[in-house]
Amino acid sequence: MRSVKRTAKIMAVLAAAAIICCGCAGETDQSAKEDVQQTEAEDIVPSAEEVESGDSEAQQVTEETPEEEAAEGEKETLSIAEVYEKIGAEVSLQSPECMDDDFISNYYGLDTALLEEYVFSISSDAAQAETVIIAKVKDVSDTEAVAESLQSVMEDKKAEMENYIPEQFAIVEKSEVVIKDNYVWLVISENKDSITSVIENNLF
Repeated sequence: MRSVKRTAKIMAVLAAAAIICCGCAGETDQSAKEDVQQTEAEDIVPSAEEVESGDSEAQQVTEETPEEEAAEGEKETLSIAEVYEKIGAEVSLQSPECMDDDFISNYYGLDTALLEEYVFSISSDAAQAETVIIAKVKDVSDTEAVAESLQSVMEDKKAEMENYIPEQFAIVEKSEVVIKDNYVWLVISENKDSITSVIENNLF
C-alpha cells in the first residue's frame, strides 16, 4: 500500500514537471516568435534618421534635376558671321563675294543702318545666281521693309537669268524671302535646303 502511494506521488510529480516543461517550451517558442517578428519589423520599417536622410536625398535629386535639364536644354546662338562660316564649311558655295554697305545701299536700296548684323553674299560668277543674305533687324517693326529689299534682289536675279540661263532661273524661282522673329533671309542656291537648315539650327 505504501509502495502504491509512493508510486502515485512520483507520477504526480512527473506529470507536474511535464506540464511545467510544456509551459516553458510554449513560452520559449512564443518569445522566439516575437523576437523574429520584431527583427523583421525593424528591417522593414526604417528608423526616423533613415527616413529623414532618404527625404533629404530625394529633395536634393528633385532640386538638381531641373537645373541639369536646363543646362542640357541650353543652346548656343551663333552670330550671323559664324553661321555664314558654317554654311561655307558644309556647302560648296559658287564664288561667293560679300558685298559692303555702299553696294547694298546703291544697288538694292537697303539701309544697313536698320540692321544689327548681316551677311550679303552674291556669286561673283555672272553665270551663277547663288545668293545668301542673312540679316538681323534692330527693330522688329522694320522687318517688312528689309524683306521687301530682299524681294527686289530676288526679282533682279530672275530678270538676269530668265532669258539667258534657264537652269539658274529655275533655282531663283524656288527661292523665297523668309522672316522669323527679327531675322530676314534669302537663299538662292541649288543647296537651298542645306543652307536653310544651317541657318535655322544655329540662329534659333
